[in-house]
Amino acid sequence: MAKNEKLVAVLGATGFTGRLIAKELHRHGVPALLAGRNAGKPGQLAAATGGGGTAVVDVQDTQALDALAHRVGVVINCVGPFIDFGEPVVRAAIAAATHYIDTTGEQPFIKNMLVHDKWAQSQKVAVVPALAFEVAVSDCGAALAAEGLETVESVQVTYATRFHASQGTKRSALRMLQSDGFAYVDGAWVTEVPARHMVFVDFPNPVGRVAAVSFPSAEVVTIPQHMQAREVRTFLSMPRAAARVLSASGAVVRGLARSPLGSMLSSLIGEGTDGPEDVIRRGDTFHVCIDLSGSRGGKIEARRVVLSGKDVYGLTAAIARQGAQLLTAGLHTGAGVLAPAAAFRPRDFLDGLRAEGLAYDCAVI
Repeated sequence: MAKNEKLVAVLGATGFTGRLIAKELHRHGVPALLAGRNAGKPGQLAAATGGGGTAVVDVQDTQALDALAHRVGVVINCVGPFIDFGEPVVRAAIAAATHYIDTTGEQPFIKNMLVHDKWAQSQKVAVVPALAFEVAVSDCGAALAAEGLETVESVQVTYATRFHASQGTKRSALRMLQSDGFAYVDGAWVTEVPARHMVFVDFPNPVGRVAAVSFPSAEVVTIPQHMQAREVRTFLSMPRAAARVLSASGAVVRGLARSPLGSMLSSLIGEGTDGPEDVIRRGDTFHVCIDLSGSRGGKIEARRVVLSGKDVYGLTAAIARQGAQLLTAGLHTGAGVLAPAAAFRPRDFLDGLRAEGLAYDCAVI
């Protein structure tokens, strides 16, 4: 079957995030091929979103992956954990000269995929992991904060969120706690346990001053791909008492996550793909503060970008949809394994999400 460069495949279309992306593509008139490992579910979803094409594909079936990648112009991968299941999809896409997007926030996976950069360049395709709420908006925001600077000393990304997590998000969070995380220090990725560092960050109202602990979000991997920063760290806000306890016992927390208690938590989370209902999801909010220091003309400058909005899963669907549209239209800025801010023009990408409720502000402080 000949490739349709305008067709977008959603792999894992029957999962929570995959369903949202499928509906978002349909809402914007983007032709989609909905793929999943269950023969009946993609068809049911296609019927609910206007009758798009379907395919039965298991990510562990190399032949099925290859066939899917050769049919479409873009593959959006929603099958996680990506560290377990992602690389075969990346390889199939590159081999077929097909663009690749995913919704991961997993540091190790993104870091591991950098090995395919030269191959993707030779195939003239963009491989863009982490094209989702977590990472994509802050990666682009960091690029805006660095505009005009001659050197960048440090980048600190702090999340203040109030949202209801899907089962997939809970599984990924547990995997983060069980694994070594990375910070970027002195031009290299260094291993750090979660919550090793604690900071206080002053957000604009209504958030105000928050306590936050370091956690292994993937901006630590993506930001150094497009700027030479000495240090990159990511933080997550939480109640001050909890932040103090975690920062004092991060290694203990990781040990517990790796113990039989972690296995019990995994069983409680389950293997399903459920997520919050629409009415709950649309009430969720987020604020992301990016604090960057650098120099211009021999003078030190402190820059800040604050992003805010609602419905992190709905925004993820819009981010993936917009990325797919830009790729099929040839409006990406390069080839290879790319951070979001390296694949697309950061300001244009963020501006394209204003209709989805994303707001951002840039300031020199």
